[in-house]
Amino acid sequence: MKRKILITVLVLISAVTAIGLAACTGDDEFDITKTLSYDQYMYYFGATEDFEVSVTGVNREELFISDGKVGELKDSVKLTLRPLKPALLNFEYTYVLTGESGTLQGSLEKDSFGVSSSASLTDVASIGAIRSVTVTYGENVKEVALENAVTEIDNKKALEIAANAFKAEIDAALAKGEFGRETYVKLVRNDHDPNGGYYWFVSFIKDRDDYWAALIDSKTGEVVSTRKSVAEEGETSDTIAV
Repeated sequence: MKRKILITVLVLISAVTAIGLAACTGDDEFDITKTLSYDQYMYYFGATEDFEVSVTGVNREELFISDGKVGELKDSVKLTLRPLKPALLNFEYTYVLTGESGTLQGSLEKDSFGVSSSASLTDVASIGAIRSVTVTYGENVKEVALENAVTEIDNKKALEIAANAFKAEIDAALAKGEFGRETYVKLVRNDHDPNGGYYWFVSFIKDRDDYWAALIDSKTGEVVSTRKSVAEEGETSDTIAV
């Protein structure tokens, strides 16, 4: 069933910060964490019949360009609410985010694109492990439990697993004198399976048409699928979607 998970690889988006993992691939000087341009380290998720809520933390490029290079990085933690019913699109939303040792509160702003509303969060560490969020809209007040999706396999381990999956390709690139790719690590939720589940999507990107990508089970560390889209090969090895 897992191999039927379709996730279209969208080589886009941004971001990074080294995560202290050195992946050696035959060259002891090579540190793959220094190639990170998008590194997601936090993902909490919850839902009601009215909306979905997530809290994500990412180290990322401020302006992402698929050029194989790492630009200036910025840490970003965001709370996002996505209404599931058309009637809820025009509400103004406020939130109280509750952790094991405190709370954060504020208002959500409508995103420039799409239907979601979001808020940038600061000092999230001060409230400890996140437990729930209470959302107020109109006369409605709903508390939503938030699940920590970063469990057995974290972003560091996912990067290590993906680097091992593409070890031959990485070694070959280094043998030519340069890795020449930026690395993208994102945790995605499987909305196509009733049982849900989360997968790490890791991609080593040279440009929009040249990347290596792996989909990794976030609980077992199994490499569910890989894809190579390289100009000189003219074909791919599997289908991944994100």
